[in-house]
Order: sequence, then structure tokens, then C-alpha cells
Amino acid sequence: MEMVYPISDLGCAVVRMSFADWLVIAELEFFDVDEGDHDDFVQHIPSLYAYSITVALVKVGNTLFKLSGKRRKEAWLNGTLSKPDYLMALIFDMTEEDFQTLCIEAKTKQFEALPPHEVVKAAYNELGLTFVSERLRNGFINEAIHIALRGRQRSLQDKRSIREREDINMKKAIELFKSELLLIDGLLPKSDIFTTGVLAGSLIMLALNKPITEFLKRLNDNQGQTKDGLADPIECLLKAIHRHKISQRTMQPRMAIDLAKKTVHAIALWLEGDQSAKYWRMRDLTGHELMPLIMDLKQLKMINAERDL
Repeated sequence: MEMVYPISDLGCAVVRMSFADWLVIAELEFFDVDEGDHDDFVQHIPSLYAYSITVALVKVGNTLFKLSGKRRKEAWLNGTLSKPDYLMALIFDMTEEDFQTLCIEAKTKQFEALPPHEVVKAAYNELGLTFVSERLRNGFINEAIHIALRGRQRSLQDKRSIREREDINMKKAIELFKSELLLIDGLLPKSDIFTTGVLAGSLIMLALNKPITEFLKRLNDNQGQTKDGLADPIECLLKAIHRHKISQRTMQPRMAIDLAKKTVHAIALWLEGDQSAKYWRMRDLTGHELMPLIMDLKQLKMINAERDL
């Protein structure tokens, strides 16, 4: 690596380094700052060649990190662009504090650009969570988490209110529901039964420490019961899920909330026991309001003051 200009003259050092030396420099979350540049065609213009082989690095202590050149690196390695023998590198000294800020902001921007299920999967990875069921491992639980914590999906929330202005921190929410999610995952939940609403209702009741593992097992195995023309709570909920399914309404936001309400209603009836006058039913489930339960959940989990939950 050959020094061309020192830091004192330009506010950064300009060095000439071999392509091979540049390749092995560490890459972190912020190594995509030039993702929107046009260097993939600039290199073919002779008068701009020097610009096309100029990259930026940051130096923290004695360690270098790539700041720009991600797209060009890929093009150079796959043969789309001719691989240069050397690069001109601008090296900026950075304090440890600024470096940490840059890493955090870059990771936040990456998360914001991801589809919701990928944000969930990234959170799984950071929390060291591995799910075996298809229903959970693919990450499609964002809306269920929102319903379980706020009573409705993000698209239906009032972003003017203090309680709903800030989006849910999905990593914090998944960590909050870690034990409940692992319990459900252990049942190998069927995706056509544990739809968004059913998953949300199950999370709420599990988080309230309701002993409902057997209920969830029987629900997952389609083991509802009937007696003298009456249906038990599990059979009532299975019928509600089926009706939503055949009417193709399971993906509609308000229908998911409706199923969440009916799930907590079915669980409440089941907890009363089969000797209760309310247990065996002819009428459909009407559903229970979610917010009183969610308020109890937040009190129990001690997260009332958390604006991002």
C-alpha cells in the first residue's frame, strides 16, 4: 500500500493499493453506501477510469473497513467489469464512537428495506432462535405480533396516537414472546389452522399464563368434539377458521382481528371446563375484546411504558 497524500492535507489519506489487498479488507453493514452509483458503466469511459477505481475506506484504530465499492466488487469478481490491478483508496480516520453510530444506522436502514418476514427472520437470527415448524420459521408473524400487542395490524393503527405512533420493535417483541412462540412451534402448528388471527389470540392467552397447551394441541389436530348437536369450544373455533377459509377472508386485516377475538373467546370457554353451561354451544363464537387482555398482558410483562411494543 503506497501513500499518495497524507491526512493532514486533504482530511483523509489517499493511498494506492493492489486489488488483492483491497479484497481482504473487512466488510460490515455499512458496506453499501454506493449501492446506487453508476460505476458499472463509468469504468468504460477512459477519462473517468481513475474515478471508477477510487474507493473509500474507514480506519478505526489500526483496522480498515470498506465503505464503498460493493457493486463494483461484485462486477469485478464476476467478470462484468475488467478487474483492475490496483485501486485508489480514500481513507478516513474514524473514532470508535462514530464507527458504532455508523454501524447502528446502517443496520437500521437495512432492516427498514427488508420485507416484514425477513425482518422477523433477522430478529430470530440475532436472538439465536431456531424454529422447526414451517408456520414460524418462515417469519410470517409480523401481523400476529401487532395484533397481540396492539389489537390490530400496523396498517390499521392510528399513527397520531402516542401508543401507536412508533412501530413495534420486532426483535424486542419476539424476545418478549420467546417462550410462547417456542411452545407453539413445538406443536408443529399447521399454517391453515394457526392463521394470523389464531396465532395472535394464542400468543395473548399464553402470555397471560393460561394453561392452554392441550387446547392448542387438539386445535392443531382438528380434535374438536360435538355432543347432542352441540359443539365444544375447539370445534366452534375450527368452524370459524373454516368459514374464513372458504370465504377467502383469512388475509383481510379485519378478519384476522375477528379470528383473534374468537380464539380468545374459545380459550376462555374451554378454561371454564366441560361442566360449564357455556362450554357446549349451538351458536357461533362472538369473540372477546382484545384490548383489556392486552392491557393485562402488558402489565404482567411490565412493558406498559414501552412505546415500541
